[in-house]
Amino acid sequence: MFNLLKSEKIIYLFWGIITTIFYLVVRFISMYFINDPLFPVYIAQFTTIIFAFYVNKYFVFQKNIQARNILVQFFRFVLGRLFVALLDVVITYLFIKKYNDFIVNILFLDHINYSSFPFSITVVHDFIPNAYAFNSIIVVLFIQVLAVVLNYILSKWFIFD
Repeated sequence: MFNLLKSEKIIYLFWGIITTIFYLVVRFISMYFINDPLFPVYIAQFTTIIFAFYVNKYFVFQKNIQARNILVQFFRFVLGRLFVALLDVVITYLFIKKYNDFIVNILFLDHINYSSFPFSITVVHDFIPNAYAFNSIIVVLFIQVLAVVLNYILSKWFIFD
């Protein structure tokens, strides 16, 4: 059991969940204050890249390397994360900005009563007052699942190899 908990994949999963929570908190707070679907992506991606490099470097892929090589790893890490961030921006643009009405209709999000439970709970209603906000939440969560998988593959085989 202890060896399982020390497994690199389990450690990555733990820190991936923490990083995802960090990203979601930053993105949702940004979405709450900024009425633009893309700008919160930029803010959340920038802050999360710095946070994720630190936890991946020092807690997940713990290899001792010289200080000058850390810059190379950081550069490769940023390139990998920028690739995932670009996917985030493209998916956000397509599913939230450009085809929002289409996605809302396909998922029948416009058939939900947003004044009933659980949407009537104040904190839930503040973030999900309507079908378009609910679509945004669904898309953000989908992107995060995709990002965790892609970031693990990139980190494991191309960055902290």
